[in-house]
Amino acid sequence: MSGQKLREVQTAASEFVSRQNLKRHDLAVVEFSSRASVVADFTRNETELQQAIARLSARGGTNLSEGFNLATSVLQNSDRTPNILLFTDGVPNNPPMAASIAQQIRASGINLVAVGTGDAQINYLTALTGDPDLVFYANFGDLDRAFRGAEKAIYGQQLVESDESGNYGFFFGVFRIGVWTGFLAIGTSLALIVGQNYTLRRRLLSFQEGSWGGGGGLVAGFVGGAVGQVVFLPSGYLPVLSVVARLTGWTVLGTLVGGGMSLFVPNLPRKNALIAGSVGGVFGSLSFLIFEAVTGVILARLAGATILGFCIGLAIALSEQFYSSLSGSVVLLVHWNNQECTMVALGEKPIEIGSSRNAHVYLSKDAGFPAEFAKIFLENGKIILEFDSALSQHPKFGKMKRFRQELNDGDRRQFGDIILEVQERL
Repeated sequence: MSGQKLREVQTAASEFVSRQNLKRHDLAVVEFSSRASVVADFTRNETELQQAIARLSARGGTNLSEGFNLATSVLQNSDRTPNILLFTDGVPNNPPMAASIAQQIRASGINLVAVGTGDAQINYLTALTGDPDLVFYANFGDLDRAFRGAEKAIYGQQLVESDESGNYGFFFGVFRIGVWTGFLAIGTSLALIVGQNYTLRRRLLSFQEGSWGGGGGLVAGFVGGAVGQVVFLPSGYLPVLSVVARLTGWTVLGTLVGGGMSLFVPNLPRKNALIAGSVGGVFGSLSFLIFEAVTGVILARLAGATILGFCIGLAIALSEQFYSSLSGSVVLLVHWNNQECTMVALGEKPIEIGSSRNAHVYLSKDAGFPAEFAKIFLENGKIILEFDSALSQHPKFGKMKRFRQELNDGDRRQFGDIILEVQERL
């Protein structure tokens, strides 16, 4: 190997070094031809490494056995996770001996990843690494892709993790990231539910809401993380596709979490919730990528989850405002006092009114209101206020004559200190 081919190898190796975080990693360069030698001992100085790569030359022979032995001895000088990235374009002088040494290397806990080209044999390299997924073969002209693939295998990049997270198998990597995003989604889901309940003056979080929100968030997060990781793994060596894969994972996560919010926001159209979630997912992923580059992965995860929840909540609020402004839509205005008012969309799902902590509009139990007092909903295009039939036996409301009323635009009803007003957009 010489001339243009050697320069391509040097370029691919040089770019590999440039991509590394030398604040965290030590690198060394060992060359082997008829003999093996250390071109650069362990260092974090990029200039030294680049100069060492530029000095590489092809002298004939492939003494891989000596190269392995020398690389292993060099690794004794580092306390970092040991990895050997092997590049070869031929068959070693003594294949059985090199294979035996490779087996000893793996048994000692050193990760061995191989990049091959030219006359290098894939089956033999697989025997060296012990795993076909750790072998990257490429023709000359495509070596950079192979080096990027090897880099991904070494660092085991994950959807929400930085390059230093470790080397994980496919299924464990998918499961691990799914669990991570699952826990992030639990917090996001519960925060959105608490915010919705605060707006409606309800108990911030009931046991049922906590169970459904937490469980649903865990499932949504696991699915979003797993999908993103599956998409990410094949694209790790292409930076653009890596970004797209992360966007995909966060968007799936946001879409599922947003869609789940339609179960807790009265009469929120499922489509609007899904769109709100996907928007939140996109912004969450962008914030993760930005914060990861500036602050590190831990803060990036928290920032991504926080902005994900914020954007979902904002998008849901905007979608409710937009929906309420459409011609033919009907909303319920809850006047808590002269200054504060909350708007709730009316639809087929009843808006529950009463002293129950699960009611959408809470009425004071101390004022004599029962747990289930009334509900407002749309039925065949009509606005219906229906009181609970048990009120006929209630000491305070037993004399009520009309338990079902049809309301019109602008109608108001006062219960205790709260005034309910119906508005129909024309």
